[in-house]
Amino acid sequence: MAGYVRHIPSTALHVSKPTWWLESRFHFSFADYHNPSRTAFGVLRVLNDDLVKGKSGFGKHPHRDAEIFSYVVDGRLTHQDSLGNSEALGRGAVQYMSAGTGVVHSELNDAAEMCHFVQTWITPDRRGHAPQYGSAQFAPGDRRNRLLHILGGTGAAPAWAVSSGSGIHLQQDVNVMVCEADASAAQAFALGPGRQAYLLTIEGSLEKMTGHPMDTAPGTLAMKG
Repeated sequence: MAGYVRHIPSTALHVSKPTWWLESRFHFSFADYHNPSRTAFGVLRVLNDDLVKGKSGFGKHPHRDAEIFSYVVDGRLTHQDSLGNSEALGRGAVQYMSAGTGVVHSELNDAAEMCHFVQTWITPDRRGHAPQYGSAQFAPGDRRNRLLHILGGTGAAPAWAVSSGSGIHLQQDVNVMVCEADASAAQAFALGPGRQAYLLTIEGSLEKMTGHPMDTAPGTLAMKG
């Protein structure tokens, strides 16, 4: 049981529409948006829920000293970087980049249809890591009605039992899971002492521990053990 739980409805998130092809929901301060009460959650620095229209996207831009990963919800996301990596990923895939000492990359939607993905930035355990890249594509059955472990980090093992599905390694004591649940399906987990969790509803709805429903848009629960 978590000692602290906060429900953050989707209506409380900042909606950014900086250009014709992009609509984002910011969970924390980002770009021109600054909210002093929403700057980070532990080492979780950025969580953006992005909708990118077809034949558009984020052109080449640099990053440094950040653990960046994107989870594709719908459509296809094409990644290219200065390390020589180039690939297109579909629904259920995770794409990871440890920016370290510096990397330049682009994220484009080369298809005609909308691309929906969630991008997260984690503060690394130290500065100056060598840049690296990784990705993994998962089948729907891998995450159906169970927590699928898609990213793991340094330090302690996950505080709850998960299905391990990815060898991608974050440079931080962080674990990332996804689950695609049927109606009325339940997942149980417990946070260890000093651990915390940030739970995002991407599609559908979710009932909290108190039994009150979250909304159907992307809302979150912030929990601390």
